[in-house]
Amino acid sequence: MTRRQTIPLTGAIFDCDGILVDSEQPWIDLMADYLDRLGAQGVPAESFRGLTGAEAAQQLQRVSAAASGHGAAPTAAEVDRDYTAALAEVAAPMPGAPELVRALSGTVPIAVASNGRGEDVRGLLDRAGLLGFFDAIVTIDDVEAGKPAPDVYLRAAEKLGLDADAAVAFEDSPVGSRAAAAAGCTVVGINADPQIQLLAEVRLTDMGQVTFDPDSRSLAVEASVS
Repeated sequence: MTRRQTIPLTGAIFDCDGILVDSEQPWIDLMADYLDRLGAQGVPAESFRGLTGAEAAQQLQRVSAAASGHGAAPTAAEVDRDYTAALAEVAAPMPGAPELVRALSGTVPIAVASNGRGEDVRGLLDRAGLLGFFDAIVTIDDVEAGKPAPDVYLRAAEKLGLDADAAVAFEDSPVGSRAAAAAGCTVVGINADPQIQLLAEVRLTDMGQVTFDPDSRSLAVEASVS
């Protein structure tokens, strides 16, 4: 059973990995490989979803200390290098993302707010054919603190000429949804895994459940209800 909901839209801010581009799995796979090399027990790679390279390195250092004798954790620079390499062939957009982005572009201001590095984010968007549609792109390179701090969303809204509470944010991770909510955005959570807890006003499984009505400048979402 679904429930149709309408959300007024002044501007939209999108996460990149797992929202616009199908790039989340390479990150999870990379974290799983690190955890395996460290001999970590009971630490899910999914717990690293949405973290920056520096944050992941810090968490891996803690894991390494607890699993003494299994080698050194990677540095932040090594995490960034390995993830950039893993993304080199990633080009597939997430289902429904190109259609929504193209419908919004030029009608309402739209931006990207990502915990990824600028080079990686722009490369992903370019390969997915989405780079030219956005009015602003904000990455971890542009702020002092990454998600779950609200900085990337606040900066993205500022670049769009909006207050953050006037923007709708699209997020797929707990860390990202907390950041968007802390900024004051209306959060649309999109993740097919019901075990992933998102701080969101609306929860969807994919972006194909979202359509844009240019006449009313609003989003129509088809949310599943039990």
